[in-house]
Amino acid sequence: MSAVETDNEDTLSILVATDNHLGYMERDPVRGLDSFSAFSEILQLAQLHKADMVLLGGDLFHDNRPSRKCLHQAMTQLRRTCMGDGRVGIEHLSDPSVDFGPQYMHVNYEDPNMNIALPVFLIHGNHDDPSGDGNLSAIDVLAVNGL
Repeated sequence: MSAVETDNEDTLSILVATDNHLGYMERDPVRGLDSFSAFSEILQLAQLHKADMVLLGGDLFHDNRPSRKCLHQAMTQLRRTCMGDGRVGIEHLSDPSVDFGPQYMHVNYEDPNMNIALPVFLIHGNHDDPSGDGNLSAIDVLAVNGL
């Protein structure tokens, strides 16, 4: 986040983070939680600075097939930080079915069945790219769960 704070309603505040590599060395007894702690700090900073959205620019996960523990941690942190009754100050103007696939009729923060306080947008990286049966990734698991 910039050191310059603004309350201007015409300013869009985006927290950008890349290469989080959740799950990196997760079996290591000393460094196993490092990636999750750093990700938690990123999301907390977004809340603290009242970011309008978070853009995760690739490699959220270290592995293409993160462990269940890793996926659970990511989902827990995203739910804790991003869901709530806060006002979302951005609007998605294009067709979500074109942008996100035919199974999504709304972006999560415009879905009447969800309460999103902090929108998060993810971009696949080379560590968490879609592959295999159905050409899916862990990011698709997050999306189908409204995260």
